[in-house]
Amino acid sequence: MKKIKLYLESSALWNLYYEETGAELVEYCLENSQLTCISSIWSQLEIERGIKKRENQKEITAEEAENLRVFIETDGKRLASKKQLEIVPIVEDYIFTARRFIQEHNLFASDALHLASAVLQGCKGILVDDYHFKRLNKMIETREGIGIYPTTLAISDLKVQLPL
Repeated sequence: MKKIKLYLESSALWNLYYEETGAELVEYCLENSQLTCISSIWSQLEIERGIKKRENQKEITAEEAENLRVFIETDGKRLASKKQLEIVPIVEDYIFTARRFIQEHNLFASDALHLASAVLQGCKGILVDDYHFKRLNKMIETREGIGIYPTTLAISDLKVQLPL
């Protein structure tokens, strides 16, 4: 059986690690044997920024921030070793494709880079908790052939929409 490729955008991974709404769907996807979950190295940078932002805003202490960094890095390695999450590099083709997406879809650079990574990896969908993607769902799905699935989606709905 051929697995369906699903891109986990950094906001989806953040939900998993910061215990926000949608973590259950991300966990389901990572554990689903019908899916190959992919993210890019860029997600690690965005997650790092999310941790620093929470530290700067005094939501977490410096010690808690460091513990969170270590936990996420360790868990990422565990997921990769168990083949539950593949982290892909950002290469020049991704940058060129992202530039096109910025023009065509009016995306922010980071969002365009995630979309380019997903498209060039052959993903059928992107799991995301990001307003910028969700507002463009129909246009991106029509033009790029890739579905945008919010982390707030029920597991049963993802099974129907992807389809699993």
